[in-house]
Amino acid sequence: MRHRVAGKKLNADTQHRLAMRRNLSRSLFLHGRIVTTLAKAKATRRFTEKLITRARHALAAKAAGDVHGWIHQVRLLARDVKDRDVLRKLLTEVAPRANRPGGYTRIVRDWKNQVGDNAPRAIFELVDRPTEEVAPEGDEAAAVDAKGAKKAAKKAAKAEKASKGKKPAAAGASAE
Repeated sequence: MRHRVAGKKLNADTQHRLAMRRNLSRSLFLHGRIVTTLAKAKATRRFTEKLITRARHALAAKAAGDVHGWIHQVRLLARDVKDRDVLRKLLTEVAPRANRPGGYTRIVRDWKNQVGDNAPRAIFELVDRPTEEVAPEGDEAAAVDAKGAKKAAKKAAKAEKASKGKKPAAAGASAE
């Protein structure tokens, strides 16, 4: 019986499982969205949600002027988030956007299975992740013009190459 035993073993020993959770959370905080197996995403979700909640508590303590509370929360976060850049990003970007009482992550099943072991894949993402910025109209038009210019140059080079191949044959035909 598994009374009072939370979480899945994921066919890994304890150290590997903890490292895997930390690494998946780190990647999620860095990129905002990752693709992994469904079982790993479900196992990591609980861990990740707790990290975000703890980061929110740290920000609340800092806002209230409770320096000792803030330091305590940051130390608890640093225990699981080993990378300082990721910890900084969690505290400055991810936690301030999490304006809800939980449910900071989303798991969406992918339509194809993982190559190799046929495990079901999932997209694991932050709910309030930043949207991709759209370029201003002038920049977008310039980008479209640049693409069009590249296509035109490629087409001209192709036509020139084709015409070079035909010229010797045409020159030989007129010499006859």
